[in-house]
Amino acid sequence: MIYVRAIHFAATLMAAGVVFFIVFVAAPAFGAAPDAKALRAMLWPRLAFIGWFSLVLAIGSGAVWLILTASAMSGTPPAEMSGGVLWTVLTQTHYGVASLVRLGAAGLLAVSFALLLSAQYRSWLGTVAVLAAAVLAGAIAFGGHALGGQGAEGFIHPAADILHLIASAAWVGALLPLALLLGAADTSSLVIARTATLRFSTLGVVSVGMLAVTGGVNTWYLAGSIEALTVTFYGQLLLAKIALFLIMVAIAAVNRLRLTPQLVQIESSPVAQRALRHLRRNAVVETFAGFIIICIVAVLGTKPPGIHIHQHPAYGALPADAAFVHIHTERAMADVMIEPGHPGEARATIRLWNSDFEPLAARAVRLSLTSPSGSKSAVFDAQEDAEGAWRVDHVALSQPGNWTVTVETEIEAAGSAVLTAPIVIDPAPS
Repeated sequence: MIYVRAIHFAATLMAAGVVFFIVFVAAPAFGAAPDAKALRAMLWPRLAFIGWFSLVLAIGSGAVWLILTASAMSGTPPAEMSGGVLWTVLTQTHYGVASLVRLGAAGLLAVSFALLLSAQYRSWLGTVAVLAAAVLAGAIAFGGHALGGQGAEGFIHPAADILHLIASAAWVGALLPLALLLGAADTSSLVIARTATLRFSTLGVVSVGMLAVTGGVNTWYLAGSIEALTVTFYGQLLLAKIALFLIMVAIAAVNRLRLTPQLVQIESSPVAQRALRHLRRNAVVETFAGFIIICIVAVLGTKPPGIHIHQHPAYGALPADAAFVHIHTERAMADVMIEPGHPGEARATIRLWNSDFEPLAARAVRLSLTSPSGSKSAVFDAQEDAEGAWRVDHVALSQPGNWTVTVETEIEAAGSAVLTAPIVIDPAPS
């Protein structure tokens, strides 16, 4: 799954990035110098290869991701997957519906991309291509951790994740096309290189700003605490991603503040050529760093966020075979642990907290579990133990996959609250 996610993310961001580069950078740059037919004839086939290869790879890896996800939800091996299971996942889950929308966006992008590369540029065509690319990249958010929040988080977190992905495509996905343009440019095409560099610099500033803001929102909702950033594997990976992002920002700052003025403002051809080479080299370095970030994101999506594995001093480390989810709303938070977290008979433990992770007193707690097949929920009345946790014994788990857990509670200080989230039940150990 990690390999498939990494390939799919990279291919999607590259396919969208080529479109963003053509519309916002290359087309205006060539429009300002219509006599540069030689550079266009050299660059356009390369952009076409990257764009088409990335788009086909994104569609193929997306299909594999769908099969692996359906397999995890149903507990059916991929080789034995039936069309009915895939159809259920496609039509009855957020991830599946988003996959269908993204497939439609990929088709529209293919048509508009072909026109962008073969016909004279039109503004309406650029608008259609950019919208299709934005949907293709942004809707990846529906396969991540952004869903399931309550209240304001249920809107803010997914919106931030969508914008984060679009900004990533506009910056990281367009770096390699920029490197190709700068590599193909020579003394006679410095005007195009200068225009392209200035326009990419503007696109980069907007994208980096959006990445910083939306990345901060995502970290706020997923990290859980400063401690979780350093003591959990998820937090450590997130810190590595942030460090690489800051390195890319530092390189981008050198490009904008030092190299771009040398290329644009200094008439000396040797100075401009040297700046051009440095800009091309930095674009390649940033592309490599961006690919590492994509690999980290692919791993992050398969790991529980720090907010989901917050450890309160009242109970130590989670058992190795337990399923766990942290659910937070504006009114209350709940930690739900199911042990063992695989099919069979299990025990559920529920702990309620306020926003400061202080225990919440409740008059009653009811637990509902819905299987991946969407059958009727099993409802249990929890019993409070001497430690203040609420427990349900003899919970029957019929199959592995993505279950839905719902906690309904009457909180003494805050009234009623309903908390819902997915929880993963692993296959039985062999």
